[in-house]
Amino acid sequence: MATLKKILEAARLIESSEPPAPPAPAAEDSDIDAIIRRAAEAESRATGSPPPMPAADDAAAPATPGVEEGLDFAEIFARQGVVDAGFPVERLIKLVDGLKALDPTTRRAAITAMDVADETWSMDQVLADADAKIAALRGHQRHLQGNADALVRANQARIAELESGRDARLADLRQQIAVLEAQIQDAVGATAADIARLQSESESNKAALARETQRLDAQVLSLEELAAQFRAPAK
Repeated sequence: MATLKKILEAARLIESSEPPAPPAPAAEDSDIDAIIRRAAEAESRATGSPPPMPAADDAAAPATPGVEEGLDFAEIFARQGVVDAGFPVERLIKLVDGLKALDPTTRRAAITAMDVADETWSMDQVLADADAKIAALRGHQRHLQGNADALVRANQARIAELESGRDARLADLRQQIAVLEAQIQDAVGATAADIARLQSESESNKAALARETQRLDAQVLSLEELAAQFRAPAK
């Protein structure tokens, strides 16, 4: 109970038995941080455990095309039109985190006492701010999903366009190949016919030469025999 009393005195929710300190300005984020720090230190001294360390920021994930990652929550809320609250839910988160060493019942009682004692804010306002920010985050999720779906559709359309262009180009190339193959066959056939014609001509010419040689040899022989009959013998 001594620890809870110190927490409530630090939050200025109950009167301290010690002489009153000079009046302080209205609580801001820095004041809330100071309250949480003093409460944590008081609880640490009472239990002998060190004060809680602030959680490290999550490592930024690599960017994904079509999805804007790592956008600050304040920027998301601004884009979604969330109105700034006098006592935003983030302050309540800090209070709860600062008092997490307490059991849930005592922690809830302490925060409820703060709500009752301080007329500048109410739990209803904080919860309304939480609801607005939850709706904003869901709206941002739908926006991201829409962007991702749009990117997928655009890429699918582009892929279909590329495949169509590829198929058309392949069809054109196959047609050109068919024409070239037909030309090759024509060239091969024409050349083969020319070669056969020339070879046949060579063979015919060779046969004609043989026949003509035989005829001429026969005539020479006939003339030689005739001449031998009338030529005087050689001396």
